[in-house]
Amino acid sequence: MSTTSTTDWKDGIPAAILQLGRGYEALLHANRSLPRAGYADPGYAPRLEVIDAALLLLLRARWQYNRATGENAERSIRTFAAADIEAARVDAEAATELASAVAGASGPVPADVLDRARAIAGELRSNGTEIGWLGDVPIVPSIAPVVVLAGSSREMGRQYADQSLEIFGPFVFEALAKRPMPDDVVEVIGGWAEQLERHAPEILEFARGIAEGVTASGMPMSDWQAISLVTDVSPPATEPLPIGVLDAEGGGMMGAYFGTFLESELASQTEGPCSGAAAWGSATVDGRAHFASSTDHDCDFQVTIVAFPDDGHAFIHTPFSVNGSIAGVGRFGLAGHPAFNAAGVAYVHHGGGNSCTEPRDTWGYGVTRGAAVMHVMRYADSAEQAIEMDLALPVGNAGRLLGSGGGFYLDDRSAGVIEDRTPGGAVVRTQSATTTGERHDFLYATNNLQSPEHSADVFCAPEGGYDYGVETGWYTEQPGLPEDVGGGASTRQLWASSSAPRNRELHRRLVAGAGKIDAAALRDLFSVPGEDGAAKTPPEAPVGHRGNAFVAFGTPSLGRYSGAVGMLAPRWTGSNFGHGFYYHGETGTHWDLDLGPDPAAVLDAARTTAERDVERAARLLDEVRDRVDAASLDRLLDAARDELTDAAQGLDAEATAIDVIARSCRGFTRAQVRARQVLAAVESPEAS
Repeated sequence: MSTTSTTDWKDGIPAAILQLGRGYEALLHANRSLPRAGYADPGYAPRLEVIDAALLLLLRARWQYNRATGENAERSIRTFAAADIEAARVDAEAATELASAVAGASGPVPADVLDRARAIAGELRSNGTEIGWLGDVPIVPSIAPVVVLAGSSREMGRQYADQSLEIFGPFVFEALAKRPMPDDVVEVIGGWAEQLERHAPEILEFARGIAEGVTASGMPMSDWQAISLVTDVSPPATEPLPIGVLDAEGGGMMGAYFGTFLESELASQTEGPCSGAAAWGSATVDGRAHFASSTDHDCDFQVTIVAFPDDGHAFIHTPFSVNGSIAGVGRFGLAGHPAFNAAGVAYVHHGGGNSCTEPRDTWGYGVTRGAAVMHVMRYADSAEQAIEMDLALPVGNAGRLLGSGGGFYLDDRSAGVIEDRTPGGAVVRTQSATTTGERHDFLYATNNLQSPEHSADVFCAPEGGYDYGVETGWYTEQPGLPEDVGGGASTRQLWASSSAPRNRELHRRLVAGAGKIDAAALRDLFSVPGEDGAAKTPPEAPVGHRGNAFVAFGTPSLGRYSGAVGMLAPRWTGSNFGHGFYYHGETGTHWDLDLGPDPAAVLDAARTTAERDVERAARLLDEVRDRVDAASLDRLLDAARDELTDAAQGLDAEATAIDVIARSCRGFTRAQVRARQVLAAVESPEAS
């Protein structure tokens, strides 16, 4: 830890935050200035190079800022260093200058700007991992890595640690392994562990396996430290808590997470966090259940888990973060979405924020959301049973976001969103209605409560209570400020405010598509262009936007799960730089996984899909070679071929080791995405 005084390091925070905000705004303008013709315009690829270089500097700035303030949480050891704050400001200033050079400009990129961008890109290294590094700062990969696990819970925990370390390197577990464990913290974690032992003992075993895997890598980790990844280190809340890293100082909670405190006509309150939708039965084209959802935050170092436990169902689940912590936002264990299992049961979305509707005397120790979802996915045979299993868990830490059970469950027969877990008085929303009383087999959820069974004074209501709409659920147009109503209440009122327009948009589009919905139609909810796009009816509040961290969609009964980092909407859409994030090497497209009977089947399907995509991309690129920037697209196609070749060479007839299967599966999914970038560029330039 730095010996710099706290006064010194805090002094630089206002200037650093202001410059970070300017960097985000410059990046937004640079993306909005991209030629709409995509790779058909010779200036498109050079502009992407400049944008990516500016982004690398801004990502390093964010990391340095968060490392000093504590907003990095478990991603790095906190420094309290004035040097980090000043380095963040300098990097953000350089990023702003670079992005501004291609914002609002036309014509070729100036040679000196492009040279500078390429020099920055040349500093990227792998450092023996599967991700990029700019100096000592890791860069979030733009293609979500996959880990494949099999065996006992403890074996799967060890595999999770081994594969995560292979992908990212030691930093993802370093802070956890060094987390102090004084007696009072162990006592708290013991309270959480007692509930897991009673209700989901396999999760405890999974955590113990993580401890074994991390320790074997050379970083001693105790069982208590590993268990804290899936629980909490604080006792249950007695009041509604706000979202945010609770020990961050200086810039205010989430000072750099939102990127800016600038006032601008581009700032938006409608692009809120996390949206999900699903349809089944009469609302779908085939009677099967289909889903799509987004996690909305700054995408972190995450993995998609494909698990084949030795008892229960195989399942797929994407936690928000590999180590349970999102920079700036807080600690969430292994919570995330979506997930589904081999029985065709899905967990689509968290189903609104923790509502705090349960009586305070029922709050306490329980099973956190990530642990609950992994337990339910492993053992539920139907959506109905999933809801029963969830409601059988203790009410738990209802005041902490995702600190207890709940959520949005689905199968081919039914679905339900749990909005109140009060024993004997649970509220589960099971259909959607129109203003004329029609009922539909689809559901959607954002961050508020929607069931009419609630009253206007729930969910930390504002003075006078919430308003209610059939499409919107419970909302307010005047959310209270933290200094007036408290951080927990303000958080939930802000969610209710930002959720209303997104709910109206989801309702409108789902009603219009009723009877014709499939996974692709739900995916398209997140890919419609924004206000300057070509949509016939521009969305009031698109759920596909710059806040999207991970967008996934699929069909549980067919075992198909598709996922993408960042938004699926075109790069030039989106108006919110205040809560808008960018990813180095953004892809705008997804990979596909098929949950087969065993890990080898998952691998085979990923390989077949990659081979098909690469062949098709090569063929279509050849057909339009004289009309696009073929050299740039050839580089993407070569990257896809290299991934395909490397993944295939890692296998042989006897290759059954789970780490080999997982490593090759990651290569095949990366090949899919790179090939699909080429396909998007030649089939739909504006989406590239």
